[in-house]
Amino acid sequence: MSLASQPASESDRPALPAVRLATLLALIVAGVLLAVWLWSRICRFPSIPWNDMRLAPTIALSQGWPVYPTATDGTIGTWMYGPLPLLFFWPASWATSAAGALTIAAWLNVALTIVPLALVCFTWPAADGRSRSPVGRTSAFLLCLALWPELHYSVLFSDNLAVACGLLGNLLLVRARTSRELWLAAIAATAAVACKQIALGIPLAQVVWLGCTAGRASALRHVLRCIVAGAVIGGGAIASFGWQGLWFTLVETPSGIGWAPAPWQRLTMVAPELALELGLPAIAMILFRRAFAKPNLLLPALAWLCALPLGIAGMMKLGGWTNSIHSFVLWLPAVLTVFFAAQSNARRLWAACLAAAVIAAGVASSRVLHEPALHLRPQTADYRQAAEFAAQNRGAIWFPVHPLVTLYSEGRYYHDEDGLYVRFSARKPLSEKQAADHLPAALRVMAFRNDWTDWGIARRMLPPNSREEVIGNWTLRSGVVEAKKP
Repeated sequence: MSLASQPASESDRPALPAVRLATLLALIVAGVLLAVWLWSRICRFPSIPWNDMRLAPTIALSQGWPVYPTATDGTIGTWMYGPLPLLFFWPASWATSAAGALTIAAWLNVALTIVPLALVCFTWPAADGRSRSPVGRTSAFLLCLALWPELHYSVLFSDNLAVACGLLGNLLLVRARTSRELWLAAIAATAAVACKQIALGIPLAQVVWLGCTAGRASALRHVLRCIVAGAVIGGGAIASFGWQGLWFTLVETPSGIGWAPAPWQRLTMVAPELALELGLPAIAMILFRRAFAKPNLLLPALAWLCALPLGIAGMMKLGGWTNSIHSFVLWLPAVLTVFFAAQSNARRLWAACLAAAVIAAGVASSRVLHEPALHLRPQTADYRQAAEFAAQNRGAIWFPVHPLVTLYSEGRYYHDEDGLYVRFSARKPLSEKQAADHLPAALRVMAFRNDWTDWGIARRMLPPNSREEVIGNWTLRSGVVEAKKP
């Protein structure tokens, strides 16, 4: 069986005008709904404290702070990933406030999905290297945007850049005709590992694909390309950030984090996502196994398979979630593009595109309608209030899950609570000196968002008789903090 239909007779070639018109209208509706949805993700982005904690290392780096702590020194943050996302989000450091930085980061984060998807959907080779059917490729692009996991739009994950590098690397590889293009593909694939450690399946898939399509010698040469690219990227990272901090943050700390305490409960919670992200590709590759033996579909199939083991392992770690499973998002764009762009029967093409547009519009409208609070303005009001608290308590206030606030108000990089939780979970507690060195010197106020649940580490540092004051969406807890060790 083949994902592409066979050539049709003369009478089958013209598409019905009514179907063509309905498809174009449905594509426009789907595009508008998806644009509204994406804008709402950009507006919501600043309200998610995860994004504050994960953007903070980039802002701190721009101010000259070390962002990869060792076991005994440095600010403890939530960042346990490679350095490339820190550099990618660097334009956010041009902002003059925490709210501005998060707004810029929101645009960059959405671009990490839209740009690679567009490149793959509009340039991936369909049938025998031909580029056909703009409407088919547009349908594939919109359907990808609709089916893309929502978390990738809303949260700053290192996975987002890793997946983008993987998609671009595979696109370069499948279109490669020269040694230079193969080098670029290897660099992009290796860069994915410099975003998140579990992206190792991306260069592995490239090597296996070359072995299957071009022979063992080509595969071995690509292994060498990946090793050289990795050595250059790794050498640059060591020279910039230091070996001790990188090793402790990227290897020692993650290796100390245990597995989720209730694995069956974790699997049950993510079952709907896994049904789509694992079930759909598995069924498609079984039903159309001959089509997936062709080079342009074999590569996304191998990417799905090679990325799966480490993705599942990442999801099952303490604190892990479905963002660690890269398989589906590496597989989907190329497969949908081939399915739509390789259609040679006009009637079937327009019918398939109409179905895709309807599905994309349906998914987008469902997300819009079921959003508890559809934000159409950037959610930055809490940061304006936080800046006032910081100005009134300079050198004495700590925002345990909003380190961006004091990075801008004081130019100081303090610990964040998720980073402290990770250190304790990895059984690598920090010393009292390290804790005190990166908290406010005259700490007497802690600020907590009322709509966010923290780990309780900071709260336990306050004396029993601490005062509590609720102002807007914030709770300020005041008291003399005698013990600086969390």
